[in-house]
Amino acid sequence: MTSLLNSRIIRFLVGIWLPLLLIWWWWTASADSVDPFFPPLSAIWEQFKFNWIWQLFPVHVVPSLRNLFVGYSIGIIAGVVFGALLGSSRRVSRYFEPLIDFFRSIPPVATVPVFILLFGLDANMRIAAVAVAATFPTLLSTMQGFRGTDSTLLDTGNVFRLTKFQMMWKLRIPSASPLIWSGFQVSLQIAFVVTIASEILGSGFGIGAFTVMSSDSFMILDAWTGVLLMGLIGFALNVIFDIIEKRSLHWYFGQKKLTR
Repeated sequence: MTSLLNSRIIRFLVGIWLPLLLIWWWWTASADSVDPFFPPLSAIWEQFKFNWIWQLFPVHVVPSLRNLFVGYSIGIIAGVVFGALLGSSRRVSRYFEPLIDFFRSIPPVATVPVFILLFGLDANMRIAAVAVAATFPTLLSTMQGFRGTDSTLLDTGNVFRLTKFQMMWKLRIPSASPLIWSGFQVSLQIAFVVTIASEILGSGFGIGAFTVMSSDSFMILDAWTGVLLMGLIGFALNVIFDIIEKRSLHWYFGQKKLTR
């Protein structure tokens, strides 16, 4: 137990030494800065606490996270469902692959103006843009995972006369789940970028909108706090995702440790 705790502490320290070093360098290097566009980190931090500890949190952070999670949930559910259907049948997937390749080649951020035309500037536009952006990474990874299911495993299922539902739930999904979770992670990163981009292009609320409006108004400290908040939220989302993934795929990571 003690050795396991020590190894976790060592991994944690190894993971944070570089960010801490960069923060220390930024803090000391900018301490005497008089450039209005590159203020001291200490001043940014004081403004960050004033802005984002409860005062502006419900106004800008809550709408951003709501749109992100709603759009992301819709996107990954659609990606898993259609990816499972197309990955289970190569015949069916042949008809849809050209269409999928076309749409996934379009940068997700470039689709935001299209959604503005379709839905206007309300929250539905941002949710739709995030959902579509989050769909394709999950869709492609789910298709790949289902196609990579071991044929011996499927033959074993046929021998035991499993139904199609049982084959899907007990064999294909567990086999494809590591790749599906990889798609979830990529979808989350893209969804966060599209959330901020949709707020920048057409919103009065949200972290992206706040940052752009602050920059346009020459409220430089506020703009820096928005940039800092985006980085912290992105970092927190990745940490939370890694924890959930390791708990959900504990059997997979356990097998990897045994094979090392």
